Amino acid sequence: MSGGAAGRIAPLSGELTLSFLTRIAARYHLGIRDVLAAVTDVGGQQNLTGMLYPDSEIHLNAQARARVSAHCHVPQHVLEQALPAWTREEPSGKYGNGPVGRLMRGEEVVAAWGPACPACTAARTGRDVPACRYLAPEERVCARHRYWLLYLPHTSGLPVPLGGCPEVIEAQRQHVRLLHRSPAAAQAFEVARAITGAWWEQPWPSKEQRWPARLEVTRPKDADPGWWKVAARDLITYPETVALAGLLAGHPLQERTITESGGHLPYRLGELPGLLAELADQLGRPWLPRHLATVTHGPLFTWAHSCIRTHAAPTPTAQHTMWKVHSAHRPRPLSDLLPHPHAAGDTPPAPEPAKRLRGHSLQAEQAFQVGLAQAHAYHQRHGHLAVPKEDVPNGYPLGQWIANLRTRHTRMPTHQAAALNTLYPWWNAPWSTLWQRTWHQARDHAEAHGSLQPARGFPTTYYSLGEWLYLQCTRYSGLHPEQQRLLSQIGIDAAGAAAARPRRRSYAERFQVGLAHARAFADVHGNLAVVTHTAVHNDYPLGQWLANQRNHRRSNRRTMPADRAQALKDIDPWWNPPWHLTWQRHYYRARNAAAGRLLQAENGFNDLDNSGAADWLWRQCSKYDELHPEQRQLLTDFGITTEVARTAREHARTASKTSAETPAPDVEGRAGPVRRAADPATTTGPRRARRTAEPKRPRELRSRLGHRPDLRPGFEAALAHARAYAAEHGHLAAPRDTRYDGYPLGWWLFSQRNRAKQRARAGLPPSSHLTELAVIDPWWNPPWDLHWQRNYYRARNHVEAGEPFDPVARIPAPSTVLGSWITRACLQYDLLHPDQQHLLNALGITAQTARQWPLSPRPHAEALLHARAWAGQHGHLCPPIKTVHDGFPLGEWLNRQRELAKKRSSPSPTQQALATIDPWWNPPWPTLWQRAYHHTRTHPRHPATRQWVQQQHRGWLLLHPHQQHLLTTAELVNV
Repeated sequence: MSGGAAGRIAPLSGELTLSFLTRIAARYHLGIRDVLAAVTDVGGQQNLTGMLYPDSEIHLNAQARARVSAHCHVPQHVLEQALPAWTREEPSGKYGNGPVGRLMRGEEVVAAWGPACPACTAARTGRDVPACRYLAPEERVCARHRYWLLYLPHTSGLPVPLGGCPEVIEAQRQHVRLLHRSPAAAQAFEVARAITGAWWEQPWPSKEQRWPARLEVTRPKDADPGWWKVAARDLITYPETVALAGLLAGHPLQERTITESGGHLPYRLGELPGLLAELADQLGRPWLPRHLATVTHGPLFTWAHSCIRTHAAPTPTAQHTMWKVHSAHRPRPLSDLLPHPHAAGDTPPAPEPAKRLRGHSLQAEQAFQVGLAQAHAYHQRHGHLAVPKEDVPNGYPLGQWIANLRTRHTRMPTHQAAALNTLYPWWNAPWSTLWQRTWHQARDHAEAHGSLQPARGFPTTYYSLGEWLYLQCTRYSGLHPEQQRLLSQIGIDAAGAAAARPRRRSYAERFQVGLAHARAFADVHGNLAVVTHTAVHNDYPLGQWLANQRNHRRSNRRTMPADRAQALKDIDPWWNPPWHLTWQRHYYRARNAAAGRLLQAENGFNDLDNSGAADWLWRQCSKYDELHPEQRQLLTDFGITTEVARTAREHARTASKTSAETPAPDVEGRAGPVRRAADPATTTGPRRARRTAEPKRPRELRSRLGHRPDLRPGFEAALAHARAYAAEHGHLAAPRDTRYDGYPLGWWLFSQRNRAKQRARAGLPPSSHLTELAVIDPWWNPPWDLHWQRNYYRARNHVEAGEPFDPVARIPAPSTVLGSWITRACLQYDLLHPDQQHLLNALGITAQTARQWPLSPRPHAEALLHARAWAGQHGHLCPPIKTVHDGFPLGEWLNRQRELAKKRSSPSPTQQALATIDPWWNPPWPTLWQRAYHHTRTHPRHPATRQWVQQQHRGWLLLHPHQQHLLTTAELVNV
């Protein structure tokens, strides 16, 4: 090849490099293969990779580009500006260094391109040689010569005359103006192209006349109509795509879509009638709104969904999401749809295997079919697909599978979404699955028991369902339109919601349930005074119930019915004494300690085994005259009469004088309280004088260790309490705040464990006295967490009591506290201490059982168990932020969940579960107000609560409507 003979050959702007080389070959009257051989020749060998096809592109390295520049007499910087792929890649060759070329094929691999306009090419080059150019969407039309520059795979393209389609020429002019006017026009065009492509693949309505007419006008002669319908897709839909892109890119349509949504994510396009009406008007198709009203998937639905979500969270990421076209929604390339041509006389090639659909792989399709089969079985069993996320029916994680599909439902292939929609239309509702499950319960209840009767407070429903239904009625105007339609199916329309009354739990029924638990507790313990505020009896909050009854009994606003008060009095005459309950509890302990013994007041009741009871009896004797008459009568019942109390006081005075005459020796340089009280040099006041007159009983110094012989009696006393506690409970894994018969046994054991650990860290052998604790309980100081040990003893007591226990069958259920501990023990079995594994084996939990246990699908399952337990004790989920429940930081965790809820547009499954436990766990007002509200309900006679109620009454108009509802329903404020 000699460059001087032919002169300079200039490239076209945006031309393919291979097309430019083809024109060079034509100029030199050579074939393209000859030019490629000359450009990539290395020592007589062609340094070229890839196959040459009509729709190929070539990438050249620097040396090959220099040769081309020399042949066409055009500087390289000019070629770089004109040819987009000129410096795109530096390919490596097969034969070492030298010029290299690499052939690439296909529009999807290279970039969108097509044939150059024949008339424009001839005018610019002076020769009738076809060329190919990289084409942007607006460059597919040559408005001057009226051509559509159609890309066809396996060919060099096809210029299609547009003489019969002036609307395509006009659409191209609108497209160019739109690109100049709107910065989002290019992205909007891709979204519009996906929308019209989806409409193209669906069966056309009989009213659609424009596309068939346009197909017929543009179809080349002798072209198969079916083949041309596939090849001309972008040409036929171009006017509608441009018009749709202009609508989507405009702010008026976006604002109208957001306004029509009412803040709800759409379930179907029919909820956005303004959007559909605008599309129908601009596209000239009046039938389009009705055709699209039931669409719940596809690119148009995805755009509307993203537009509303972007308004809720206007971040740059959300803006990008609104214009993102997922691979499942992009039109399939023509190379996948058109058959490969074969040369005449050749045998047709063997049929190729089915290509995967865009957006997912064949493996993903197989996995979807497996999940669909499981969903079909679940739907046949339950009638819906509102599966809890943690459910694993038949060993398949169906709940997690559907939750994942709900998360990415806008990116799903159309056929998958259609399959699930056919099975259950509400599988992807824009509200929680918990709401949907509860709606199904309400529907089943209505079918079985008739009308729900909202105006009468849903009398036929059980309490929790009635509360839920009333809550939906109060929120009716803010519900999703489809939720309102579902409620209307069970008889709750707008009028019924307005007339609804709250579901009232029968107070008589609740009282009888609490009375039964109180009677069962008293049969075991003999009284009701020992029931603390947080006590739970067989999963029933007995302590809270008794506290409510006592508050009701003492209330001045509404007295307790006489029959109910008498029923509690029959169980325990002193269930609600006029004095503090602490006195009554100490009384029962002292009475039990004094049973069968002759009380000797003259020696300070030192004959009692229980030192705490002796101290308490001495204090009652010291203030005997100040006691309530009925308190004195109770003390008289077991021998504490007026004479005995006087004798005890005389003994105290005698002991005081003896202590003053013979002062006790200082211990470690500090004077005891008795010595300081009797010292005349000590400054005394009224309080000190009273202490001197009635001094406290001298106490012996006690030791944590018991090493010294003079301190051994204190250790023996503590050891006696430990033996008594172990005899009653079967172990020594007592919490730190445990007091047994008035003795701080928990702290004493805690100090013994600390000293044992200190000696172990110092390399010293265990103290001899600690063996006595090991005799009482071999696991009194285990090498693992004591909380685990206490749970183990709970499980052991559960088994020894004959309660149902089968770890393989998940009994107790993982949703209970004991079942949750068993679940954690099985999941962490291999990480446990060998002795822990040995203890579990005694309960029937072996390594084989642990291996069969499925992984927990809920990361917050343990936290929810703590939340349920705390709410069961206190009746709400508004604890202080520093609250720790059984070692779990419940207050901090709930505060973190509230912060996360503020950042989400819809509640997470964990937040939905918390709302089930306490609907007001995350109120729209400060949590401090909610905590004060619950405190006021449980302590209505406290002075601070009365002041708080007065503040609410003064600021009534500033309160939230739901705050007003809570105050009025609790009868705290009368308006």
